[in-house]
Amino acid sequence: MDIDYNLIQRAQMLLTLEHPLTSVREILIGEGYPQDQVVELMEATAEVLNYLVPPQYDEHKIGIDILHPGEKSQGRKPSVDILIDKRSGKLELITPHQPETWRVANEVRKAIKRQRQTMKQYH
Repeated sequence: MDIDYNLIQRAQMLLTLEHPLTSVREILIGEGYPQDQVVELMEATAEVLNYLVPPQYDEHKIGIDILHPGEKSQGRKPSVDILIDKRSGKLELITPHQPETWRVANEVRKAIKRQRQTMKQYH
C-alpha cells in the first residue's frame, strides 16, 4: 500500500517530539488520516524501533551505541550499550563486559553530575 507522504511527515514530527507510538496512532487517526495507512505505518515503525533498540527501551530512556575497537562502522547494525533514564539519570549497562562501555558510562555520569550542579546553582 502507498502511504500518504504528508502522513509520514506528520508521524515523523510527532515521534521527534517524543510521543509514544500509541499516542501517535491516536493523534493521526484523530486528525483524519486513513486508519489503514496509519496502522500500517505504525506497525512498520514499531518493527524498526524494536529492531534497533532492546526491549527495555521506552520513551523515558536514551540509548547510547558505542563503536567498540575492532568493529567497523560501515554495515554494522546499531545496538544499545548504555541506557540512561531521562528522569532519574540512572545508567544501565547493557554490555558491561566491554571496557569501553564503562569508560563512556563514567563520562556520562560526570556530565550528568555537572549538569545537576549547574541546575542547582540557577534554582
